[in-house]
Amino acid sequence: MIPNLRGAERAIEAGVDEFNLVMSASETHNLSNLHMTREQSFKQITLICLLAAKANIPVNVSLSCAFGCPMEGDIEAGEIVSWVRRFADLDVAGVSLCDTTGMAFPTQVSALFTQCMREETKTCFTAHFHNTRGMGLTNVLAAIDAGVRSFDTSLGGIGGCPYAPGATGNVSTEDVVHLLDCMGYVTGLEVESLVKVSTWLSPLLEYGVHSHVKKAGPRWKKHAVPDNFEETRSRALARGE
Repeated sequence: MIPNLRGAERAIEAGVDEFNLVMSASETHNLSNLHMTREQSFKQITLICLLAAKANIPVNVSLSCAFGCPMEGDIEAGEIVSWVRRFADLDVAGVSLCDTTGMAFPTQVSALFTQCMREETKTCFTAHFHNTRGMGLTNVLAAIDAGVRSFDTSLGGIGGCPYAPGATGNVSTEDVVHLLDCMGYVTGLEVESLVKVSTWLSPLLEYGVHSHVKKAGPRWKKHAVPDNFEETRSRALARGE
């Protein structure tokens, strides 16, 4: 994640092979989070893209609050599309539409991604959802239906936003992979291994992680029968039909 031009220069020196740049679709959130107006952020992004092009490093831009701002409310879809178009004009490799504070809902997700992907066919789109209001996985499904195949997730659902009261972390990696496994998608990730790492995270961070699969296990996990099962079966069989 590259915050400014100097950060990009240092990243190149460090051998980074991809830049992720961030600005907000909301002027209020951008000023609060980045201490710049959106146009000031875009100017920084433009300069970084020029530097990245010279170094042959791909750039992804994450557009925060694309599905709503906790301070401004809804952002017009046309405004989001306009920013995507401006990023595409910089020849970025990808754009992430970010539900920074968990305000997105499925029909909105489907409509916005469909519109953006129809507008910019050469851009790789990523969906970035938070599960603040419990709609994270339904939004993942909506994005998949719209054609999205790249998602930001976090182990255990950790993360959050300092400018959104009650905001939780990203959708849990193990929950999303479990969902995709059940639907027949190949992710290259193993749910059981992700759960092990998520389990390790909880004591390390000293708070419970927000992973449903960690708590309940994957749907294909089989559990032992009750202790009195054989006795119950024998009594049932003895009663006949």
